[in-house]
Amino acid sequence: MSRFLFSLSVFLSLLLIATAHGGGHDDDDHTSSDVHVNLREKSLILVKIWCLILVFVGTFLGGVSPYFMKWNDGFLVLGTQFAGGVFLGTALMHFLSDANKTFEDLTKKQYPFAFMLASAGYLMTMLADCVISYVYGKRSSEANGDLERQGLQLDSR
Repeated sequence: MSRFLFSLSVFLSLLLIATAHGGGHDDDDHTSSDVHVNLREKSLILVKIWCLILVFVGTFLGGVSPYFMKWNDGFLVLGTQFAGGVFLGTALMHFLSDANKTFEDLTKKQYPFAFMLASAGYLMTMLADCVISYVYGKRSSEANGDLERQGLQLDSR
């Protein structure tokens, strides 16, 4: 039952993504000043409200699903990693272009400083994660080894 619901949700989200494309083209014939969009138009407000409702319901159902369905730990870890990737991708997609424009305004050098700093920050974070995992794994294995030795010593007496 849970595989069916997961497959159905993936299919519906892909269908929603495919139908959400407005069909517009990225031609250079039209500039942003040629087209005036009324942000308070009734149909646009209704679309925003429906999007808010869909995001809320999807988030709520995903958040309470572990209480009703018995997910294994591996699936929950995979879901958490996927969500982290979505947030990282969204942040990079939206913020890096603005940061790159800001760096272009600050210096005359033609070098993508924003992308370099984002990559360096990502690599430093991954290095810190690896170091912490290594140290934590070493300490927990030493603690488990001591307990096993203590148990063997108690049994041999």
